[in-house]
Amino acid sequence: MFTKIHENGEKEKKKTLKSVNWHCFKACNYACEFCYARFAELITAPFMAENEGYKLLDQLADAGVEKVNFVGGEPMLHPHIEAWIIYAKKLDMVTSIVSNGTKIDEDFLDRIASSLDWVGLSVDASNDKLHAKLGRGLRREISKGISSHLTRSLAIAKLLQNYDVGIKLNTVVTSLNCNDDMTSIVKQINPDRWKIFQVLGIEGENDDEIEKLSIDESTFEAYVDYHKQQLQNLPEITIIGEDNDVMLGSYAMIDPIGRVYTNKNGGYKYSENTLLEIGFQEAWNQVSCGFDENRFHQRNGDWEWNRETIGGEA
Repeated sequence: MFTKIHENGEKEKKKTLKSVNWHCFKACNYACEFCYARFAELITAPFMAENEGYKLLDQLADAGVEKVNFVGGEPMLHPHIEAWIIYAKKLDMVTSIVSNGTKIDEDFLDRIASSLDWVGLSVDASNDKLHAKLGRGLRREISKGISSHLTRSLAIAKLLQNYDVGIKLNTVVTSLNCNDDMTSIVKQINPDRWKIFQVLGIEGENDDEIEKLSIDESTFEAYVDYHKQQLQNLPEITIIGEDNDVMLGSYAMIDPIGRVYTNKNGGYKYSENTLLEIGFQEAWNQVSCGFDENRFHQRNGDWEWNRETIGGEA
């Protein structure tokens, strides 16, 4: 808990942010059309140094953050990502990484599995023809109109299960894949959690693409409801649908240079200073008006993520 000491000596306790998404690297080797984390204005900014990452994680731990989710861009491209995951685990935080999987292999898991609790695999379609249309693939593949993302993701899912790393499956629903049946793929991946997102437009990030990809809420709900029905005999898979309304303002995020930000009004609101300059609590205070705790709980943002407590189940 954050604690403020008043002049009369009384303590005022503030609720702790339990989970933070750290977009630790801006670059990505994929070409997803709907991407809302491109950080174009940071194109020339240097990536964060290893010791700065340790300081950032120290501040999150001191603030009571329980889970850090390493995201990007593609976080696996950052030269210090393994060191940061290990350090976060030493700070007793639950560790999670959202990745396209291109850099996840046995060698990586041999080094890191004991410090990594969750991997979020992003799979949007039941076939790679659809992934190619969505840009979900290596840039050199997408430029040729092909993708091998699904094949790679299925192999990675097996690896993660062998290493007892929890799997979160992430799917973004757009006009291109809203009628796609993912039932068989979800069964093969067998994730602990499947998060289904309605494609979200963010001002300054994906403006050019979002109009052709957008779907209305009823279309999104139909997709979620259909798959819940198809997978009702697999209660061990928790299915969470996040429409645009519940996503806005329900995430606490840090950008690649250490600014804290939220996304309440369809665009990003950044702290004026980085948390390395003024500390996490002060940076968060600059943007916390954009955070909606009710929406955080509505999207099940405080799910039971401690795998030691739940025995590997979600």
